Amino acid sequence: MNQTYHVSDAAGELASVRRIVILGWGLIGDLFIRVPLIEAIKTRFPEAEITVVVDPVGVVVVENHPACDRVVAFNRSKQRKIEYAKTYLKQIMALRSRRFDLCVNFYCGGGSPLVTRLINARWRVSFDHTPALRRANNLLVPRPSFCDNWTQDLGRMLRPLGISADRIRRGTSFYCHHEARQFAEQFLADSDSPLVAINLGAGADEKRWPVKRFVELAVRINRDYGLKPLVFTNPGMEQLADEFVGQYRHYGQPLHVPLVSIDQVAALMQCCDYVVTGDTALMHLAFGLKRPTLALFTYTRPETVMPEDTPHLCCFVAGSGERDACGNPMGRVDIPLDEAYRQFGNLVTLVSSRTAANDNERPDDE
Repeated sequence: MNQTYHVSDAAGELASVRRIVILGWGLIGDLFIRVPLIEAIKTRFPEAEITVVVDPVGVVVVENHPACDRVVAFNRSKQRKIEYAKTYLKQIMALRSRRFDLCVNFYCGGGSPLVTRLINARWRVSFDHTPALRRANNLLVPRPSFCDNWTQDLGRMLRPLGISADRIRRGTSFYCHHEARQFAEQFLADSDSPLVAINLGAGADEKRWPVKRFVELAVRINRDYGLKPLVFTNPGMEQLADEFVGQYRHYGQPLHVPLVSIDQVAALMQCCDYVVTGDTALMHLAFGLKRPTLALFTYTRPETVMPEDTPHLCCFVAGSGERDACGNPMGRVDIPLDEAYRQFGNLVTLVSSRTAANDNERPDDE
């Protein structure tokens, strides 16, 4: 019989968990939000082997993370029914053969309840808001509103496992491969200027801060703080970087990064003093690298994803129309340039004050 999280009958048997599978499909940003939960599970079960199942595009987010022992790219593409059925069955059988003790379904939607049942782990934990989830899992947790921090809300699922909220941090982590760091060193070999990373991308045109504003902000940052812009190229939006470079050339020569892997983007970003980005996967990447970040929220609200372990400030202008599921107004794309520049200055002050505080805490003989 399925049980809700306040029932602790499973505590004794959970002590014997040695193989764990985590279902983590979804967008790259969603996976970054789950990283602290994977870390908390590893801390709770340090001897267990953890397998994380993701979409192929998400592999890079966790494949080098020390809390992940195995990362499985599960192809959910349904282009051809016969090929899909063969691929699906092969992937399920490979997972089932691992004989997992525990399955944690962070995805919750789509066909994940069926996958959970077919994998057939002894303990299966998820939220309880659909009949399919209630049938598939035997440790059930009431679904939260997701009006607070999303990582903390999603972490409520782990309470049946003995993982409390104070063991789940607000933030994320990313670990670069050695080859990516080598790439960054070679790319920046001829540059000796301090850098500010610029990420222009966003999901839809109407949610994107104008390139002209990014250029004007970068010009001011370079003038007043001496930071040279390093602009990334976003897949499917290559024209944005070209447009930025074309406009900025009236003021100087930016560093233009071609279309490269997320791992290489991360290695380059790690070499930057600051990051300016919209609410995208690269924003979460910056948080994972602990880079001081100015985040421009032109549609979604910042409260749900802001980290506690990365210097950051946000720009958000509430709209008067559309509201989110929690009743809060969504943002507007027309964030004033002066406001973005003011917040960047505040970010510089924040970083400087933290650096000074850390210096003062060091022993005199260091």
